[in-house]
Amino acid sequence: MVEEEYQGTRQWSRNAQAVASVIWISFLTAAVATMVFFAIFDPAELAGILDAELEIGREAGYAAGFFFFWIIAALCSGVTAWLVRTAPKRNKQRR
Repeated sequence: MVEEEYQGTRQWSRNAQAVASVIWISFLTAAVATMVFFAIFDPAELAGILDAELEIGREAGYAAGFFFFWIIAALCSGVTAWLVRTAPKRNKQRR
């Protein structure tokens, strides 16, 4: 058995932290948006409105809606993270 000394957790790079934050925040946002949206609308009825020949089950509608909301939230969070990271630095004397 090989014994290695524990050297603590590995530090994440700044980019990895930003990506993880965007994914996690957008996931939580999509979960809430999905719950609110589908509390009002039935996915089976929405599929019938969009295309009469489209047969989609409720579970597939919930999944498609969740991933739609996740992509939209990830795009919004990603743009926000990019804008914050690329903003010009404030000068301490100009405050």
